[in-house]
Amino acid sequence: MNLARVVLAFVRRDFLAESSYRLSFALGALATLANLAVFYFIGRLFGTALAPELEPYGRDYFAYVFTALAFFGYIGTGAGSYAGRLRQEQTQGTLEATLSTPLGTVPFLAALTAWNFLFATFELAVYALAGLFIFKLDFAAANWPLAALVFALSAGCFAALGILSSCFVMLFKRGNPVAWVLNNFEGLLGGVYFPVAVLPAWLLPVSALLPVTYAVRAFQSAMLRGAGLTEIKGDLLALAAFDAVLIPASVWLFGLAVRRARRTGTLGEY
Repeated sequence: MNLARVVLAFVRRDFLAESSYRLSFALGALATLANLAVFYFIGRLFGTALAPELEPYGRDYFAYVFTALAFFGYIGTGAGSYAGRLRQEQTQGTLEATLSTPLGTVPFLAALTAWNFLFATFELAVYALAGLFIFKLDFAAANWPLAALVFALSAGCFAALGILSSCFVMLFKRGNPVAWVLNNFEGLLGGVYFPVAVLPAWLLPVSALLPVTYAVRAFQSAMLRGAGLTEIKGDLLALAAFDAVLIPASVWLFGLAVRRARRTGTLGEY
């Protein structure tokens, strides 16, 4: 089965579904701008003086949180969309029919969230335009090739976390500890809203266990102060290690979850 044709078929289906809810799309765009405005005025409150925790990045709070939110909003698509889309397929009654075709595990996973990643790319472009033309941010110092490398390593890692999360949906329908951790702790402990140096010492080892910590720190360093490869090689190696373990493990475990659901006859249940 041709992977490109499968992905395009899923994208076309999802586009037609999403485009029928124009008001929801408009409200989502306004919510994004409102969220950015909140952080902008928080940054205005503190002025241009740099907190000690921001000095390694050389930029004020709003530049830091804007970059982190845009980055995390995209890579978080992988972590958040697989379980949600799988649950949607269950409730619509299309999951069992789809998995009864010759479509393999990897093509199914690629097609399942292709639209989400395309839409996240559009949202990222909106973020970039808002940053440049509304909030007047300057990224002249950015190391774009290195930022792209961080982006790729991070996206793979978070996609794997999303696939792991979807395993719980496949097996238990409701009750997803991976999604619970991702939704409630990654942004808080991973440096999205503030540098992890702000955290108390006893939380730093917990933060070090999360791939988002290395992803955000490396991306911020590359984008805000143009860090070179040697400066963030530790974070890059950590992300590569997460990828090497999580990507094959998540695909394998998802395949096991599908086979178990077929064996127990719960594939079509929700």
